[in-house]
This record gives sequence, C-alpha cells and structure tokens, in this order.
Amino acid sequence: GKAALGPALREYLMGEAMHALGIPTTRALAVIRTGERVNREGSPPGAILVRVAASHLRVGTFEFFAAREEEVMLRRLLDYAVARHDPALAKLSDKPIPMLEAVCERQAQLIARWMGVGFIHGVMNTDNMSISGETIDYGPCAFMDRFEADKVFSSIDRHGRYAYNRQPNIAAWNLAQLATCLLPLIDDDSEKAIAAAEQSLGGFAPLYESTWIDGMKAKLGVPGASTEEAGPLVQDLLAHLQQ
Repeated sequence: GKAALGPALREYLMGEAMHALGIPTTRALAVIRTGERVNREGSPPGAILVRVAASHLRVGTFEFFAAREEEVMLRRLLDYAVARHDPALAKLSDKPIPMLEAVCERQAQLIARWMGVGFIHGVMNTDNMSISGETIDYGPCAFMDRFEADKVFSSIDRHGRYAYNRQPNIAAWNLAQLATCLLPLIDDDSEKAIAAAEQSLGGFAPLYESTWIDGMKAKLGVPGASTEEAGPLVQDLLAHLQQ
C-alpha cells in the first residue's frame, strides 16, 4: 500500500523501542520517500517502509488459501512455515497440531510482554498476527502514559475491539482462526479435527497468564513469590493505577 511518511517513521521508532525492551519485533531497515503525496487526512508525503522479519507469514496468509479451499497450497504453506520457524517439527508426519501449539506459545508470551509494558497494538486483525511471534505492522499503536485498562488507540476502533485489556482475547480469537484454517490438514474427520484443535488452543490462556504474572512479579520485586501470593497484590496495583 501507499504509506504516509509520518506513520512509517513511527514504525521505525516503535520497533526499535520494542527491540530495546527485548520484546520480539519486526524492525525497519529503511524508510524511503516516494516523492508522491498520499490521500489521508490531508495530503502527507508518501513513503515505503522496508521491514525486516523472521518471515512475513501471518494468520491471514493461511486464511487466504483456506478461503479458496486450496488444500494443496495450504499444506505447502504449513510445511514452509514449520521448516522456517519450527524446524524441530519438520520430520513429523503430522505437523498441524504441533505447529498450532508452537504459534500459540509464541503469541501467549508476546502478548503477555506487551501487556507488561502498556503497549497497545491498535489493529490486531489476523493479517497483523505473525506466525513467528514477532510484533508486526505497527499502525495506530502506543505505549500508555497513564493506565487505562480499556484504552483504545485506533480512530476507527469505535467499539473498543482492540483495546488494551482485550488484546489477550483477540489473540486467542486470531489463533482460533488459524486453527480453523488447519482443520482439513488435522484430520479427515471434522469432529476429531475440531476436538484436537480446541485442545491445542486451550494451552494459550494458562501460558499467557503465567508469563504475564511472572512479568508483574519481577516488576514488583517479588520474582520468587507464588502466583497465589502475588495475584492479589498485582490486582490491587492495577486497581490503584486505574483510579
């Protein structure tokens, strides 16, 4: 697409900030002026962002072939994604479920780390969720200066779908869409395929919660505390921040 120069420069800054924080992210190699003007609010100068990533495979990439019912291409895409991001799984005869579990694990850890630094992606659609578990496609994103659990940073998100506190649920929804794409590859029996996919998706929430609470315990200086001990303290902190 035709980007405006300002948002392209913002992605460079945000990506470098995330990288410095140790959070998996794509990075901007260069921002290049096109010499054109683009139609946005006004007519800002246009630019091309050159993005570097482990890959540019997204949930939306799988949705493309699934929507076209191109099962052969879907399997080729699966094999490529596994070889690139999970080579230890490449020799398995049955890859879809292990691959889904690996993506769930990466996303659970990524979103938990976003939440720990007050990051709001802004547009967490399936095309903006990377299979590699990197933050990708920085649009109307921000780090919160003041804690608001339901803060929204996208001007088009009028119903708060991508609000800060909804990010874990949206991630789970996106992963469910990936699982739906993989159903034909999981098992010819649709009921068995759905049951296997649901079981794999079930691992997202507990892993997200454990990663997030570990991050909060470290912030509070009590990394050795149990979840039972730290949980009420964290909830009390968030309540005070909201007030």
